Amino acid sequence: METVTLKLDRRHVEMLKQRAKASGRSQGAIVRDLIEQHLGEKRRRLSLHDRARDLCGSVSGPRDLSTRKLTGYGSD
Repeated sequence: METVTLKLDRRHVEMLKQRAKASGRSQGAIVRDLIEQHLGEKRRRLSLHDRARDLCGSVSGPRDLSTRKLTGYGSD
């Protein structure tokens, strides 16, 4: 491994320290994971559907909301 020196704001240093302490891992391990997540080759941008997949099917009503009858609008 190589050593890299970074200049960070105090706020970022505190965030890094807190994350490392909470996870029981070193600050270097946290930084390596973040770099892999954001710069790694496997990174794939998630669609809105991918992000909200757990919510699909949780709302009752017609499948196509454009079919819902609205009263008091238009010529009704």
